[in-house]
Amino acid sequence: MELSVVVVNHQGEGRLQACLESVFAQSPDEVLLVDSGSTDGAENLAERDFDLRLIRLDGNLGPSAARNRGMAEAKHERVLLIDNDVVLLDGALQILVETLDADPGVSLVQARSLLSGDGFHPEDPERALVHYDGASFHYLGLLALRHWYAPQKEMGEPRVAQVDCDISLCCLGRRSDLLAAGGYDESMLILWEDTGLSYALGLMGKRIVVAEAAVCWHGGGTRDLSTRGSKARLPKQRGFLQSRNRWIFILTSFRLWNLFLLMPGYVADGVVHLAFVVSQGHFWPWVRGKWALLGLMPTILRRRRLLQGLRQVPDKDLLSCPDLTFNPGLAETTARRALRTTLDRCLYLWFTMVRWAMR
Repeated sequence: MELSVVVVNHQGEGRLQACLESVFAQSPDEVLLVDSGSTDGAENLAERDFDLRLIRLDGNLGPSAARNRGMAEAKHERVLLIDNDVVLLDGALQILVETLDADPGVSLVQARSLLSGDGFHPEDPERALVHYDGASFHYLGLLALRHWYAPQKEMGEPRVAQVDCDISLCCLGRRSDLLAAGGYDESMLILWEDTGLSYALGLMGKRIVVAEAAVCWHGGGTRDLSTRGSKARLPKQRGFLQSRNRWIFILTSFRLWNLFLLMPGYVADGVVHLAFVVSQGHFWPWVRGKWALLGLMPTILRRRRLLQGLRQVPDKDLLSCPDLTFNPGLAETTARRALRTTLDRCLYLWFTMVRWAMR
């Protein structure tokens, strides 16, 4: 199959083998394994056992740098970007290729990912829960995740659905479009990097879709960062990255006038979010994130100039105010559910009041 596959790897022991087996079973022309500072040796075993090209980065630079390096060295226009904890189901890659080729206006096609792991029935897709299935942009710099934790058996006949944003654990893109959009923001390391690239493509007038029939299993996520289930607590490193990266995205992507208009929404959400951060015992990671944001201002300004120079679409045509999605169990108590509903309504009311003045 005439495409390049970029497999992003860091400490892939116990999962990289299954990922690569599922990739090679679908006969891609080129596979690049980009390793970001692993020390467990899984990348060496992969180089021995599979016909791939191993690219080593100088330390753990995160998936943004790994994907960018892979795209830069890929020899084909069609590039599949896949994380090492993802396993493709049979035929998924062919569906992604057919979907991308069918519409020149589409730059990125995401596969539907199903949760894999204890209790998630990995042997039976129909009993699984949908994990990532595309998303809509929220003006807060957050995402409203589509079909979040919905049962796969209730999804109906699969279709190709247009979305605002892909979650880059498994997606097929046009290399030239992704690089023209500036690639993934390497200053973020991880989290929001796919949101930023998706928004840049939107600014260019490009489209993103989910091919629901192209299905993959998503494993345990990134160690010490991912959260699963109602009892999971926010890891400290994730708290730091959330505090920093959301505002990297906002400051690089939105027009300043729109930031001024939307500021009351940012303040209201910020108060609620800070209360949550304190309840999780992560006040200092939150502070460190804001301090790190200040140190990145020169980088932010450079990327902002790049993205605003690509602009063909106004923010008001890309942003909306859907109900926010949370990790299951996070807002299930009566008080938290009431707070969540009140916040959603206030945010929506403000957005409808000022949207007409946005540019």
